Amino acid sequence: MRLTTKSRYAVNALTELSILESNGPVSLSDISINQDIEITYLEQIFRKLRLAGIVKSIRGRNGGYLYAKNPSKVSVKEIMNAVEEVMDATSCNGTSNCHNGNKCNTHNLWHELNEVVDNYLSKITINNLVESNNSPYISLRAVSYTHLRAHETVLDL
Repeated sequence: MRLTTKSRYAVNALTELSILESNGPVSLSDISINQDIEITYLEQIFRKLRLAGIVKSIRGRNGGYLYAKNPSKVSVKEIMNAVEEVMDATSCNGTSNCHNGNKCNTHNLWHELNEVVDNYLSKITINNLVESNNSPYISLRAVSYTHLRAHETVLDL
C-alpha cells in the first residue's frame, strides 16, 4: 500500500489553496512556489480536481482557482479518488483471486486494512488539516478502534 506523489501533492496543494483563497482566486504559480510542486504537474492535478467538482477555475487577469465546495466537506479520500489514486493492500485488487485464482490465506487481513485506511481517510477533511496547524494527525486509534471492535471475532482481539 503506497501513497503516490500525485495524492500527496493534491492534498498539499488543496491545503495551500484553502490558506490563500481568502484573497480571491489563487494562481497555480503561487501554489507551485509555496509548495515546491512543478506547475505542469499541478495543472494535471487541478484538471482532475476540477472535473471531480472539488475546485473551479476563474478565467481572466485575476483568475485562478477557488473551491467549488466547502473544504470542510472535502475528504482526503475524495481527493485521492479525484486524482485516480487507489490504495489497495491486497495483491489481487480485491478480486479474491490472489493465489492461483483463489483467495490467499491473508486476503481478509489486507482487505480489512483497506477498509480501516479508507475509513480513516474519509474522515479527514482539508479544514481538519488546515485548522490543526497543518498537522495531519487525527487520532488513528479513535478511527480504527471502532472499526476493529466491529470485527473483533474475525481478528480475534
